[in-house]
Formats: sequence, structure tokens, C-alpha cells
Amino acid sequence: MDESTKDQSAFASPDSMASLDFAKMALESANVGIWVMDAESRNFTPSDRTKELFGFASHEEMSFDDAVSRIAEKPRQAFLSIVDNAFKLRTSFYAECPVVIPPDRKTEWLSVTGGFNTSDKTNNYFSGIIVNITEQKQNDLRRSKFIGIVSHELKTPLTALKAYVQMLNTWAKKQKDNFSLGALSKVDRQVKKMLNMINSLLNLSSAEAGKIHLNKQAFSVNDLIHQVIEETMFVTSSHNITIDECPDVNIIADRDKIEQVIVNLLSNAAKYSGKDEPIEVACTIENNAITISISDKGMGISQEDIEKLFLPNYRAETKEIEKIAGFGIGLYLCSEIITQHNGRIWVESALGQGSTFSFSLPL
Repeated sequence: MDESTKDQSAFASPDSMASLDFAKMALESANVGIWVMDAESRNFTPSDRTKELFGFASHEEMSFDDAVSRIAEKPRQAFLSIVDNAFKLRTSFYAECPVVIPPDRKTEWLSVTGGFNTSDKTNNYFSGIIVNITEQKQNDLRRSKFIGIVSHELKTPLTALKAYVQMLNTWAKKQKDNFSLGALSKVDRQVKKMLNMINSLLNLSSAEAGKIHLNKQAFSVNDLIHQVIEETMFVTSSHNITIDECPDVNIIADRDKIEQVIVNLLSNAAKYSGKDEPIEVACTIENNAITISISDKGMGISQEDIEKLFLPNYRAETKEIEKIAGFGIGLYLCSEIITQHNGRIWVESALGQGSTFSFSLPL
């Protein structure tokens, strides 16, 4: 029995040793790393495969901090926040992160899953598995590149079509041709919808390639929120959107990108809640950061889905959601945009009780 197995046996009862050893053998034969951590002392016990995935030899010591130090610098803090949140709320978590392996600094992608062994609050042992998903990520990037090329090619003729629609609209106004004006208005809405879909795909391609460009400027958060609500009410008149008075402060950020985040969250709140149900927008300032929250009284989200909600192309698999159109990329793009601004995005929800999506930005 190797050292990591001995350490893990301290966390298991004698009756469970046989099943623990069998599970360990099965996981390691599938190239899956396992680990156990004491939530209070942060004493970390990795298997040999876990060490290998982080670039350590089986005979080397590897603490939790040692493992985290191998995570690429930008996503490191986000990963720590996810783990800390799981500790505090005693929930499970799922994260995907790039690790930089010395000496050639090769980047590998790992998926990390963890949770408490039992629901007993006296149990402090947190455990999970680690899987190398580098090949999957590379396939995702190739797919994203292809989507970016195709979307760009589609955007060119649609832009020209939109210009022709505007010209015909001007002509129809002069002719006072109400039938043509009505038809052209419908065509224009469909063209805009197509362009928005293509822009979302282009943004997805940029986000997955780590190339979201930010054009930062100073602007009023209060003005932006009221503008977005006004435009959303015009499109989604079936919902009553209310806003708590937002502090009139300026932030330095990419206004268009933050607008995209608010539009997406408001659109989701309307999409996943019934007609006439209220949607509330709130703003607070704390610790030199502004937090914007959007709450609905809709169908809510399960804890299992919350953990993966901000991953690309992820959609919860329920009968209700199957009927609602979407690509599953909106929340991922929101997460990437907020992360690029050194902010944070999260959700609080329960099935059947609605959801509150929040994001904070430094002032």
C-alpha cells in the first residue's frame, strides 16, 4: 500500500477499506486522480495519479497550495473562490482549469470535482476526482475557431441585407405604403435577430480563444441599467421589471460588454419565468465594488446545474427547458466578460423558487 493510500485509510472505517481500495484501483486504471482534504486543517492527500496530473512525481510531497500554484495565474483566484464557497455552503463543486506543467511549461486542462463524503455536518473530509480533459478542450477550441470563421462569413451578407431593408423602408415611407412598411419592419426584426445570434457565436469564439477585447471607458451604471430596462420592456412587455434606486456612480469598463451581460440576464429572467411574474433589479455598493442583481420568480435551478451553469454550451436537461430556445452560451459569455473585468458572477437559486443572478465590478 503506497503512502497516499495509507493516508486515505485514516479517513475511512475498517469496514470500508476493501471498497475504498477497489474504488481506488478502478479510478486509477481509468487515469482518474483522487484526493481527500480536511476542510478545517486543509491537510491534503492526493493519489499518485493526482500528483502526476499536476506535474509532480509520485514520491514528491504535494500540498493543496502546491497544486493550486500550478493553475494558470488568471483563473487561479476563481478556482479558489469556487472551492471556498463549497466549503462554506457544504456543497459539491465542479471546475475546469488550465495547469502549467514544468519544466517546458506545457498547459494541460483538468476537470476537478469535489464534495463532502456525507451530509453529516461533523464530517470535515472533502474528497473528489481529477480528470485530464486537454483533448476535449482542444477539440472545443477547433470547433470554436470554425464557428468564428463561418459566423464572420455569414455576417457580411446579413449586414448588406440590413442596409437594403433600411433603404426600402425609407422609400416605403415616402410612398406611404403601409403594407410594405409593416413587412419590412418584420424583415428588419428577423435580420437583427440573426445578427445577434451571429454576434453571440463570434463572442463565444473570442472567449474560448481568450481574446475578448475590452474598450474601457467611464460611464454611469445607473444610466446603463435604466436604458437596458427600457429597451427590454419594449421587447418583453409581458413582464413587470422594477429597479431599486441604483447609486449614481461611474465605473471604468467596456460599456457595450456590460450592457450585453445585463441584457442577457434580463432576457433569461423573462425567458425562464411565467408571464406577468415580476423581475427585480437591484444595485449595492460594498468593499469598493458595485453589485448588480437580477431576480425572478421563475422555475429555479437545481444545485447540480448551478455548478456547471457558466460552462460553455451547458444547458440544464429538464422538460421545461427543452421547450425554450437557446444555445447555452449566454451565461458562459457573461462569466468571461465579468472575469475579464476582474469581477465576479454567481447565482442563488432553488427549484420552483426563482433565481437571483448577481455580478460585481470594481469601482
